[in-house]
Amino acid sequence: MIKTYFKYIILFILVSFCGLNQNDIQTIVDTNNEKIEEVTTTSLNTGTTTTTSTPTTTIPACIPDSNVNIDFENILNIQKFLNKYGFEAGEPDGYFGQESADAVRRFQAFAGLNPDGDVGPKTIEKMQSWTGCEEQVDVYISETIDTTTTTVVPDTTTTTVVSDTTTTTVASQNVSNNENPIYGIIPSVSLTNNEVISLFRGVNNASSVCGTPYLNKLDPGVLNLYQNGSVSPSLLTMNNTYTQSPHTTEIVSESSSEIKVKIFGDGATNYNFYFIEPFTSNLKKLNASNILTSLNLTEATFQIDNLTPGVWFYSFAESNNGTVVKSSGDREFLVPNTTVQNVNSHNEVSKLIITSKNNSTSSFTNVFSGQAFSTNDSINIVYVTDQILDNRLNTTTVINSSDTTILLKNENQAFVDEILLVGSELMKVINKDGNNFTVERGYLNSEIKTHDIDVQVKAVKNLEKNTLISNFAYAIFRNEKGHRFQIPLGPELSSNIFNFNNCNYDRYSLEEVTTFSWRSSGSSTVTSKSSINKVTALFDKTFVINSKGKNYTPPTINSTDQISGEFLNKGPKNLTVGKGNSVTFNFQGIVDGSSEAKFVKLKFQLIPDTGSSKKTKYKNIYLPLENESYTFTLNISEIISSESYSSQIWEDDYKYIFESITLYDSSSSVEIKNNGKIIYDYNSIQDDHGVYYLDQFSFVIKKS
Repeated sequence: MIKTYFKYIILFILVSFCGLNQNDIQTIVDTNNEKIEEVTTTSLNTGTTTTTSTPTTTIPACIPDSNVNIDFENILNIQKFLNKYGFEAGEPDGYFGQESADAVRRFQAFAGLNPDGDVGPKTIEKMQSWTGCEEQVDVYISETIDTTTTTVVPDTTTTTVVSDTTTTTVASQNVSNNENPIYGIIPSVSLTNNEVISLFRGVNNASSVCGTPYLNKLDPGVLNLYQNGSVSPSLLTMNNTYTQSPHTTEIVSESSSEIKVKIFGDGATNYNFYFIEPFTSNLKKLNASNILTSLNLTEATFQIDNLTPGVWFYSFAESNNGTVVKSSGDREFLVPNTTVQNVNSHNEVSKLIITSKNNSTSSFTNVFSGQAFSTNDSINIVYVTDQILDNRLNTTTVINSSDTTILLKNENQAFVDEILLVGSELMKVINKDGNNFTVERGYLNSEIKTHDIDVQVKAVKNLEKNTLISNFAYAIFRNEKGHRFQIPLGPELSSNIFNFNNCNYDRYSLEEVTTFSWRSSGSSTVTSKSSINKVTALFDKTFVINSKGKNYTPPTINSTDQISGEFLNKGPKNLTVGKGNSVTFNFQGIVDGSSEAKFVKLKFQLIPDTGSSKKTKYKNIYLPLENESYTFTLNISEIISSESYSSQIWEDDYKYIFESITLYDSSSSVEIKNNGKIIYDYNSIQDDHGVYYLDQFSFVIKKS
């Protein structure tokens, strides 16, 4: 490099002696691809010209990657992606812990997303479109509200030119500018009966026993999050329930490299397409490589070369308009080099193992009935269905806890790579010599124990995807307060670790375990089985949170300021609004309970305006809480003559009467109604509140 610059210094001296005009600018490129751009500056007081050379390096163009069809619902794929692009998720192990969450935050911050560590629809969409050539976004821009601020600089003896500055700020109120709320209703098609259904996406922390409330008082036709199996995070959220579209859709052509899907309906281009992956019950969004539209027709082409081998099933399409286009006709396609795709039936969960980790010894022990925990502890859950276990002969000798080689009745009792269930301990067979078997003790974090003679032995022949039956399960724990929580368990014979974050002081009992088999080829549904005990505890699994938790208290609402006597809650009163206007509700009287609300639902009764032939109905708006404010501004961005589920698009010729506000916290929900009643999700008791004027809040939408 020194030699290179020496060249330019000599050249500069020679040019200077040749009397080069001061306005001349030269560009010289050397053989090392470094370009020297000469910039001429003139000193005003001497009239001399100085030429400065600035080296710039030509960087080879980035070669973009394609991540469009990577399954980012799989934690292992998320970790590999983050590591590939330098966001440091640690060793890919399929467990979404703190290290993975921090890596997601780094990626989100780099990509200009909200760095919340949650792999939601927007984060997955960004990962799928990621090429590896992106530059860092300096600031995350909230989608709440944009405000332009002009900075005025006073005159001084020195004149300075200041460019206009645009500042994006988060308003102190919650302004609903998003077409898709974070919380609300997502579309699906039932895995068990192939009917269109709606699922509720609320507070959801899948790593905690108490992270995802299982609500009792959902709107008619709405199910809890895991009641239809594993949920794709790419499913968009809406304010109201979904219905089946009159349009139809099917696969119209198939080759070894692509399929074509047609939707006979409205000719829209914004459809999302969902398929059931082979050997799973999971709905997966596939992105079309090409979409063509014509009058009342949408044709989407999908590249299938790199998809999971097996028989795929086309389930449905939706365009975020409140309806689901359910597939019919030809709905399966084959990605080659697969095996037969027929699943065995099952009846129930045969074995449920719950262990906890001893932090001092790092060993796992079985959770006994009524065991006490703090919110810093965690548990591990493994389940096995009844039809994958083979009975073997009982033990004939004692197996000590320190033994890594065990003696069974004969050499046919186990084989390499089989999983043995000895009592409540899982062992994986590593090697065999006659009837001596080398095993991995405490497999999947089960407790390593001493086993006496005549203990029952069962075996799982192998862990291949076509031999395991349940691809997904969820469990429900209830506490004595009445709160219920749902947790996702994944496939059978997998380790599922949960913490006790957000768990309140209480006794918790296992109430339900529901399993979903994977889909057999030729079938549009899967088998689901539930084991339920609402009286005592399923499998006698109970525990108590008695340390570092909270006693749950619900939120409430006050009517007036105790000093001034002014109303604490304010809203529009028979206000007529049009396009471009807004209405604001301020529920300053709401008092949080032991857990702050995460989001709310505003419910309105729609009464036809005078002279209108429309029918009475309801509209819900889900809004996240920001800055702990219960002030909500609803923008009337568009007015239409038909039904709208959007928080910005409203139907005209209706009077919108405030019906209720429902608060959703990390444990439950509480509905505050305009008739003076408070409805608790977790019990049948109703309380009264004194805010008698809530039924006066109303506004009328007029198109003109």
